[in-house]
Amino acid sequence: MTAAQKEAVLADEPVICVLAGAGAGKTGVLTARVARRDADGTARADRTLVCTFSRRAADELWVRLVRLGVRGATVGTIHRVALRILVDWRQRRHAPAPSILGRRGALIERVLSTRQPLPVTSAQLESEIGWAKARMVGPEEYEAAAARAGRSLRIPAGLTAELFALYEQERRRRSLLDLDDLLDESALVMEHEAFAEATRWRLRHVLVDEMQDVNPAQFRLLQAIVGPEPDLVAVGDPSQSVYGWNGADPGLLEALPSLFDRVRVVHLDDNHRSTPAIVRLAAAALGRRPDTVRCSRPEGPVPALTTHESDEEEASWVAREAWRAHRPGRRWSHMAVLARTNAQLEAFVRVFSTRQIPVRLAGTELGPASDLGPVDRDATIHIETEGRRGPVADDPDAVVLSTFHRSKGLQWPCVFVVGLCEGLVPIRSARSSAALAEERRLLYVAMTRAEDQLWCSWSSKAAPGASDRSASRWLAEVEQARAQIEEERSPAPPQAAASHLARIRALVARDGPA
Repeated sequence: MTAAQKEAVLADEPVICVLAGAGAGKTGVLTARVARRDADGTARADRTLVCTFSRRAADELWVRLVRLGVRGATVGTIHRVALRILVDWRQRRHAPAPSILGRRGALIERVLSTRQPLPVTSAQLESEIGWAKARMVGPEEYEAAAARAGRSLRIPAGLTAELFALYEQERRRRSLLDLDDLLDESALVMEHEAFAEATRWRLRHVLVDEMQDVNPAQFRLLQAIVGPEPDLVAVGDPSQSVYGWNGADPGLLEALPSLFDRVRVVHLDDNHRSTPAIVRLAAAALGRRPDTVRCSRPEGPVPALTTHESDEEEASWVAREAWRAHRPGRRWSHMAVLARTNAQLEAFVRVFSTRQIPVRLAGTELGPASDLGPVDRDATIHIETEGRRGPVADDPDAVVLSTFHRSKGLQWPCVFVVGLCEGLVPIRSARSSAALAEERRLLYVAMTRAEDQLWCSWSSKAAPGASDRSASRWLAEVEQARAQIEEERSPAPPQAAASHLARIRALVARDGPA
């Protein structure tokens, strides 16, 4: 471990805030800290909660802890924790378990079907309801809150508020809780002091991964669990905050030192995942000076940056490069193609299939998700009280096709970041400065998924005859960083080489036999 990693593992303040950049080894630090405290007796594993924001991440944390000899810790998503609290509350009162609305879409479609045709899809309305609930905003406050947040709305705010209210009425009529309601209801029952104390005794030591993705509703519940005598470790990276559109607030991570007493802030800045060239280009994409980043990896190939006439030509080029990269020791599953939207991936599915390159689409998570599993609309959820169980299945040997969002938290030896043109990177709907900043961070996330080789590309037309497109506004800085790397690696000019050779000969003559 580096000195900073050891500091994060060994620090004894009640609140530890770990600001960890991409590839900084934050998961290893988090699990090592749990193992250290379990071993030295300063924290019991069966009273430890490790909280993250996707089932995949929870599985990885569970497996790592088991490998370190830690058993009995509760590992899961914030929704899983919320459900556990609410079920416990109801069991103590001999009340039935809650009925969970696994997906809002079906109920929203029923609400829309009761109205005349409207200029709104169920997906658009679901997105706005999700954002509002994440920010603890009800239908009556929605219009004002959306205006303050500068939401880029596809439908009138007044209509959204009206439909939001109808959705809430129908949900309550059916006695259902959606996943956001779980957070709200669990936080409310934690206001009962005796129950809160019992919960805090059981979940005494709290560690939160990906803290930059926490939204206000989730943070409210976390504060209730931690209580007035915190034992909290929060790990995150503001530069990888890409869920603001879904209600996340990276400012909560940065505000921790002002919210608690005796907070130790630890910075993990070294990238241990990617080669120096990849790290420098990703820093340039984020707008940082490439010489301000640090990397522990040896040098690797200079990342490629190419332009193509059409999306089809770009997909064909990626397929050819993937074929060349596939060799003994380099499996298809060691490669990923990352695009901003799902629609962009269709051309790659088609082209890769014609070249007999196996592909698989990444999962359908579009944001920090619960780990409640598939849930029927009226299903009653029951949970395991002892935490997440493994093992994790192996991935098939196929090139992964994924959106930027879904790639977060993953890594591959070879990564193709495609479709880097205006209208996609940044996405056309990103108009506010906050939205554009998030789009830039999203590009950074995509590029830092690469360990050894990185290819970046874009096409000037969607198809032959289509209107022209321009390169993403952030590629100029990426190309500048790439050119600088190539210049540094280029052979010395003849005059410099001759001078260097003369110096070597002089040294040999001076130090040679008399």
